[in-house]
Amino acid sequence: MELRGKEGKTPIQKPLCRLCECPTSDGHVLASQVDRFKLRKWAMEVMNLTEEDENLPDVVEEDSLICYFCIWQAEFGDESGDEAVAWWPKNLVLEENARVLRDNYSVGEVEQCWVQLEEVDLAKYEKEISPRRKPLSGVCLYCGNRFGRLMDHVKAMHKKAIKCGFRGCTTYFHTDEEKEQHMQNDFHEKPYRPPREKKKIRCKYCENDTIFSSFSSRTHHMKRVHPELPVACKHYGCDEFFKSKYEMSIHINSSHKKNVNQDLYLCKHCEYFTTEKYHLRHHEESKHMPKIFKCGSCDAKFGSKWVVKKHHNKIHTFEKCKSCGQDVAVGFKTYHGKPRSCSNCKIRFKCKGLDQFHRKSCYLTFSRCKECGKQFALPHLLNRHVKTVHTKSVSCDHCGYSAFNKYNMTNHMQRKHFPKTVKCRECNRLFASELLLDIHKSCAHSFLRCAECAQEIRFYNMPIHRTSKCCRRCERKFKCRGLLEKHVNTCVKTNSKDFYCDKCPNFYRRKQYLYIHIKKKHIGK
Repeated sequence: MELRGKEGKTPIQKPLCRLCECPTSDGHVLASQVDRFKLRKWAMEVMNLTEEDENLPDVVEEDSLICYFCIWQAEFGDESGDEAVAWWPKNLVLEENARVLRDNYSVGEVEQCWVQLEEVDLAKYEKEISPRRKPLSGVCLYCGNRFGRLMDHVKAMHKKAIKCGFRGCTTYFHTDEEKEQHMQNDFHEKPYRPPREKKKIRCKYCENDTIFSSFSSRTHHMKRVHPELPVACKHYGCDEFFKSKYEMSIHINSSHKKNVNQDLYLCKHCEYFTTEKYHLRHHEESKHMPKIFKCGSCDAKFGSKWVVKKHHNKIHTFEKCKSCGQDVAVGFKTYHGKPRSCSNCKIRFKCKGLDQFHRKSCYLTFSRCKECGKQFALPHLLNRHVKTVHTKSVSCDHCGYSAFNKYNMTNHMQRKHFPKTVKCRECNRLFASELLLDIHKSCAHSFLRCAECAQEIRFYNMPIHRTSKCCRRCERKFKCRGLLEKHVNTCVKTNSKDFYCDKCPNFYRRKQYLYIHIKKKHIGK
């Protein structure tokens, strides 16, 4: 680094490197410690220098300096492994700071740079800084003494003092006439400022221009009218919406990266993103790394030793609860220590253990059948007992069907015994009422597009489709069934002893079981 001073002063400067002409503040080596013949050969091959070039190392003097960065650049950039070109000194003894700098440079986290500084005159700089506003001081109008805090003195000693009526004015008077004459002056009047106009927020995705008065009303509109765009941009002031978090992260990285001054680290396997690099490393180790490290207390496997240690501290490390005396895992200590109340007798308890001890006796007293006196541990078991034993069932007049309430009986009558007059226009099926037709349309003819795999799925199959799926070959998890089906075709078979199906993720220990599966599932279709 270089610091230039005023004229007439010698500049404070580190000596420059002979190769890169940068200051050698991070460390250097004399040219006499380097093989200059090999350095000349390396410079002509790698740096494309000629004999007419001034920077050719053939004319490097023995007193010249070569910085550590030039040595490390040649050392790490040489992929050939040719000893005839290795001009840098081997077994170079480095200090602790230089060793850390070398390790970071080899990974790519450090680059060579230097900044040119200028000398600053502190006396001149202090004059430019505005001094702090001192508290109001002056001579008291009533006692004639000077005080550092005049207002505090007047409030404490002269409580009957007459003060100006305008807020912020600290003038005091002897009479009311002086006060009125002072208040008539124009310097107390504030300049008129017109009221600020409200921003009109428009929806980009509606055909008609829909205007909203606030961002909360706009987000409510997007959830209700545009459910296919559930993810909003996290950058303040941006009104873009996206189908998934992955699209939103790409948008932030491309549009708002210069304003935020933070790089987003994206996961290669899923939609996870973060602004911290070590968070991404922990996510990949816990979710996507091959699970080869096994926990010593259970059969669970993880992607790194750090995740195994975290799992062991959370699940297999116990502490005794001070309230109930139970051994509780450290990871569930906060959940266990939350106060709870009994739903029957409304008694509050400090932890979950005391609540469980109380429920065993409380539910036996409250959950008692009035007809036969039988006791049950839970209320829903009592309700089931009353419906099945002590409630008279309603029987159908046309068939042997029986139900315990009228709703199930009317539903049965509409489906089985009513005349089917309402027709579905898409599949020509007949139904007894409009309600059954609407249920049929929502189940059979309404489709939704999955935001993950872009497939059209039936409305009633969407919850099953969007549940997380796991590949039985490599144990990798996916957010929907469509992504799992795409992955099955390219998945590597991990166990050679098992027999895998090429069309689905099933596998079997014996070959004959695989043939039976293919005949039943794939050949008949």
